[in-house]
Amino acid sequence: MLLGEAHAGRAEALEEVVSLVYPDLLRRAATAVGHFYGRRDPSPTLEPAALVNETYMKLIRQRARYDSRGHFFSLASQLMLRVLIDHERARGREKRGGRMIRVSLSEASEVHAAEDVPLETFVAILGRLEALDPRAADMVKARLIWGLTLPEIAESFSLSTRTVERELKFAQRWLEVELAREA
Repeated sequence: MLLGEAHAGRAEALEEVVSLVYPDLLRRAATAVGHFYGRRDPSPTLEPAALVNETYMKLIRQRARYDSRGHFFSLASQLMLRVLIDHERARGREKRGGRMIRVSLSEASEVHAAEDVPLETFVAILGRLEALDPRAADMVKARLIWGLTLPEIAESFSLSTRTVERELKFAQRWLEVELAREA
């Protein structure tokens, strides 16, 4: 209901949606920042609150239709990845050969990889998965970026936990093959 009103242009509805999910977004952003920066940068220059605020500003500009909670988080995931990439690009320009975030898939979920991958490479591979199977890509984002559990993903997508497990296993295998090609 609120998501539909937000899409219809009622600014208060989007603000209400965000106020309802803000604590969850902030907790998930802390997970994302910890995952993407983690041991490599103990004092990241992008704090979780700043990541959520940037994502929120992009959500407002999108004026997208949110069909479900899962769709809202899917779009928020895409926008959050863009914010992280933009932030890393800016940091990389600070000095020649600037540091880039590297994603270790094995740290985040059942998705395993032998090597860490630069965030931009991971996002490009994830984009290819999205072209092949959008729902599986959204589930990977929910798992890796938001740190959702399998039951939480199942609830967000209105699916059984078994279906989520099966689709994530497919995504895991597919990502492993693609990551091996990039190596």
